[in-house]
Amino acid sequence: MQNYSYLEIMKQLKNRIEKNIYQYNEKIPSERNLTAEFSVSRTTIRKAINQLTEDNYLIKYPGKGTFVSYQPGQNKAKSKTGNIFFLRCRHGKNEVTGQSEDPLKYNSQVADDIFYPQVVAGIDLVAEAKEYHCLFKYIYEEDINQKLAADIEAKADGIICGELHSEKMLKTISELNLPVVLISPSVLNDKVDIVDIDNYTGALTLTEHLITLGHTNFAFIAGSEDSRPSQQRKNGFKKALKNHNLQFDSHNYFENGWRFEDGYQAAQKILDLKELPTAVVAVSDLIAIGAISAFKDSGLKIPQDIAVVGFDDIDMAGQIRPTLTTMKVRKVEMGQEAAQLLLNKINGNSRNYPIKITVPTKLIKRDSTAKFN
Repeated sequence: MQNYSYLEIMKQLKNRIEKNIYQYNEKIPSERNLTAEFSVSRTTIRKAINQLTEDNYLIKYPGKGTFVSYQPGQNKAKSKTGNIFFLRCRHGKNEVTGQSEDPLKYNSQVADDIFYPQVVAGIDLVAEAKEYHCLFKYIYEEDINQKLAADIEAKADGIICGELHSEKMLKTISELNLPVVLISPSVLNDKVDIVDIDNYTGALTLTEHLITLGHTNFAFIAGSEDSRPSQQRKNGFKKALKNHNLQFDSHNYFENGWRFEDGYQAAQKILDLKELPTAVVAVSDLIAIGAISAFKDSGLKIPQDIAVVGFDDIDMAGQIRPTLTTMKVRKVEMGQEAAQLLLNKINGNSRNYPIKITVPTKLIKRDSTAKFN
């Protein structure tokens, strides 16, 4: 038997109905005939037919068969599932297996995610108030295809994507018959709503804070090259320097990635510079914490020998020693805004043009920075 899922069969039958191949009030082929056509089990065919019946495309008459109840031109919307998907996008393959994991399987990876649990909490607050369920899924962007997109479309009424990098995935999900909201994306189009962080102003404010403390010699640790948030934070950093007529040495720019290890490795390179900077601006708290660890391992004192700042205000930022000066991102609020935008679109209460909401940041002064003498 071929590996047709009931969702793929449902989609093909639905297409025949909408194209008037199976006409209104006409009896469709029997389960036995469809089983033979698709080379699948009768259970799979029955599941597809039952779903189309629930969606008002078909109607069953006991003793007579199953008939088309959909009329061309009536533009029936699919029945609501009561679910919204939050897709936590991963750029690349699984680092352990080298392959992508099934994004439709529940897994424990959310526990390892530092930023997004609070975002999901915000989504849940709004979704539950509107009697919706939020399904959290990890997805490797390179694996998006029509089958996977159809699975998502069948299981939810809308999609919220976190940290989307792939043009291919954005195009695919934008073409679904579902509303889409992006959170902090690196790719954009004119069809989807966006909830963004004020990365530029946040990084500018953070750098201004260091300058007021007396720092003039900086290192900057970026995330990944294709990250729009990382680039925006770099631009804010450079603008602050320009405002104070400070030059930035390009040799003091490091771009490794977003992990603790990436921050640690970048700090090791900073330690090899001819002149040690007095302050380091990292585009995320996790990078900053990795850098602090490397500096401390080398015998440097923070902030006496070198100041370090991060971005996001994750829980760990207030727990490490010294505590980390950072920009607070209102993660719960981001989730709430995204969920409200999505539910407005689902319920037809949205504008006909894309909406962008930019959530402000707040400077959190802690012990990793101090007056520089």
